[in-house]
Amino acid sequence: MTATRLAALAALALALVAGGCGGGGASKEEFQVEVVAARDRVDSALEQVTNASSVEDLLARLRIAAAELRSAATDVAEADAPDELDDEKRKLATTLRAFSQELVATVTTLETLEGAAAETKGLDFENWTKTQAVLAELRKAGIQVRDLERH
Repeated sequence: MTATRLAALAALALALVAGGCGGGGASKEEFQVEVVAARDRVDSALEQVTNASSVEDLLARLRIAAAELRSAATDVAEADAPDELDDEKRKLATTLRAFSQELVATVTTLETLEGAAAETKGLDFENWTKTQAVLAELRKAGIQVRDLERH
């Protein structure tokens, strides 16, 4: 085999490896692992909010949850997905990011309205509902992921 032919074969092999061997994103199973991991992180972050022992602890836990949701959104955005699930991937990342911002805005509001947190009996987040809808879309597309729990 000539040096030119060896170089051409090496270049082809490198191109296939760098290009993901010609594949179009991750498999559904691989993407499902990423989605389930993000969902579980979000659910755990929301659950820890319910264990607050004081108003200050509640606000701190909401901040922690917001950071965890933002991190999960980044993980979803960076995950490889099958081409047919790119829209759902984008929606989930966007919704988680918006949910994170909603939590931060809630903390800011509760801090601004002194005493409001102590009077609050429950919190309702629009993007929790939107996240549930995206998870339902993913289930219809064959991704086995549970809804977020009500905590």
